[in-house]
Amino acid sequence: MSGDPVAPLLRQAARAILLDRSNNILLVHADWPELDIPGGFWACPGGGIEEDESPMEALRRELREEVGFELADPGPAVWRSRHLIDIPDYDGQEDTYYLVRTDHFIPAPRLTPEQLLTTHVHAQRWWSLHEIDAGHVTFAPRRLGEYLRELVTDGPPEQTRVIEPL
Repeated sequence: MSGDPVAPLLRQAARAILLDRSNNILLVHADWPELDIPGGFWACPGGGIEEDESPMEALRRELREEVGFELADPGPAVWRSRHLIDIPDYDGQEDTYYLVRTDHFIPAPRLTPEQLLTTHVHAQRWWSLHEIDAGHVTFAPRRLGEYLRELVTDGPPEQTRVIEPL
């Protein structure tokens, strides 16, 4: 007897591609033990959408908490990725990435360092495309440099692009 495969239960998440006027990107350093990535990885700030939140409300909350940024006008959704990972109550996560252009600023998370650690966030920093291309650390998505270069060169895609996750 064959049955339809059960679709994985995915947590929805919103992330920001925060680009300054020089096309530097602000990333957060995360370390998820379940991923087994030595040294963790650098990713766009953002996270899970709570039950009572819209994607924009979640993105605004996450940006305040992780980097101290007050999002006024989000740009378009440009990327989407899906990855299966063992997280509480879910089989994985689907991330939607929004392009946000901003002036360069010094990250000042609203959460304390201890609170950030409970969300697996350890640090924040701006990265140039050249530093990302050098590939001395792990980025999420892994092909971040390629995706960013395309975004900076060609502008936002007409439709949200599906990208590879970690």
